[in-house]
Amino acid sequence: MLRSLGVFSDFEVQLFNQNTETKTVEKNEVLLSEGEISKSIFFIKTGAFFQFQKIDDEEKIIDLNILDDWVFNFDSLTNQIPSNTIIKAFSKSEVVELKLESLHKLISISQNFLQLNKIFNSLSTKTHIYDSNLNPTEKYDYLLKTNLKSLKFFL
Repeated sequence: MLRSLGVFSDFEVQLFNQNTETKTVEKNEVLLSEGEISKSIFFIKTGAFFQFQKIDDEEKIIDLNILDDWVFNFDSLTNQIPSNTIIKAFSKSEVVELKLESLHKLISISQNFLQLNKIFNSLSTKTHIYDSNLNPTEKYDYLLKTNLKSLKFFL
């Protein structure tokens, strides 16, 4: 998982593993609640997650994540503000949690961990699309083009 993001020494991989925690998440368990400030990012080893907003008691899905994806709320994590979305497990899953404070610690030990920024860069493009004024059909088309593997899992 780590080496897919850049070049890391064996020591750095070991350091990363020491600063992460593997967790089992049950189906329908919430990783992030609306109003909560995000403090972690999660790498999905198995299972699937969806991120949604509750609008008029209806769940509006805005993102889907499966195996080998990183899942988190970009705005809440990067700006340390309350989340306006909920992240919930679609199925029983296993994730690797990297807390924000651990990420900062890793970067302070080795600048090589700045390569983890790729996780945030890939999501910022997606966030921009969701925050734009696309209508539901355009958003669905975007999901089809970018998350075809996720959509197959959910169908």
